[in-house]
Amino acid sequence: MQILKSFSTVGLYTIGSRLIGFVRTIMTASLLGATGISDALEIAIKIPSFLRRLFAEGAFNAAFIPLFASRLSGDSKAEAKSFAEEIFSLLAITLAVLIVLVEIFTPQVMHMFVPGFAKTPERMQYAIDFTRYTFPFIFFISITALYGGILNSFDKFASVASSPMIGNISIIAVVLGLASQMDTAGHSFALAITVCGLVQLLWVWVPAYRLGMALKLRMPRISNNTREFLKKFGPAASSSGVVQINILIGAIIASFLPSGGVSYLSYAERLNQLPLSVIGTAAATALLPPLSKLIRTKDTQRSHQAQTDTIEACLLLALPATIGLITLAHPLITLLFERKAFTPEASLATSYALMAFASGLPAYIMIKVFSSIFFAHQD
Repeated sequence: MQILKSFSTVGLYTIGSRLIGFVRTIMTASLLGATGISDALEIAIKIPSFLRRLFAEGAFNAAFIPLFASRLSGDSKAEAKSFAEEIFSLLAITLAVLIVLVEIFTPQVMHMFVPGFAKTPERMQYAIDFTRYTFPFIFFISITALYGGILNSFDKFASVASSPMIGNISIIAVVLGLASQMDTAGHSFALAITVCGLVQLLWVWVPAYRLGMALKLRMPRISNNTREFLKKFGPAASSSGVVQINILIGAIIASFLPSGGVSYLSYAERLNQLPLSVIGTAAATALLPPLSKLIRTKDTQRSHQAQTDTIEACLLLALPATIGLITLAHPLITLLFERKAFTPEASLATSYALMAFASGLPAYIMIKVFSSIFFAHQD
């Protein structure tokens, strides 16, 4: 029941975040449509998101949360905090170096990610400019994930689950304030992405500070704690890396589509992400910390029951969501996006992409749940 309660908390805040996110997406569609500028913005968002799934979500959380939770379950808050500070220092310095390198070599990075944009030099230049605005987001959101893992291990899910909603609100506010003052609306959206990361970090830092878990930066060193983390992080990053390679190949192929093609895929993916996040991500987030503790205490019966209940709840929600997205794709896209710069032709193309994405939804949701089960076993 505690896991289902946590699942509901995370799910409800995720719904709120996605609804605010739809307002943001509707603004993007209305201001930019499906054009070369919107294609460039989507790629500029996708590149830090590509790394986010390694440093701020799946692989990082899979390695960090079980180790942190196991130290916490031994009633050693000081030991758990010391471990978190070591990982925080390693993460922060690694990301700072990465950001400096990408900011310097952005043109080369873009030619690797979206070689097809070379045929439309203006679109390529927008992608380079926008990426320089968006890339620092990876630093803020990765540290947010670290603090989020700490809060989740204390069974404090609300602040973590609500942080994306607050981030989306900050994006809308920045765009409304700056869209008319920058070269294009795309520039204001790109800048707003990094502001969003900073706001989300502050949102989770405050409750962590109240728990006595405000982390201090140390000189990174390869300690036993760091080795144990990297030993878990390596395989998790490799498995996550398979999915990221798919995303990279998808971006490369999409870059050769005519202007607007990248945007069709991105708008459809955002709608498909709603049930994936509300069901799959929420369930995986809620399951991982308590299951890690049950396994640590060798409570086999309760750990098996937690797994079974989570899988049943996910499938009960996932299958109707899949059918709904496939059968209602075109009217949904038309209702949400078709206005101003977003044309009927764009609605039709986006709906076809949504049907394709939705067909894999139950499998993607189950992957998230099964992954959490393995990660809870530190496997």
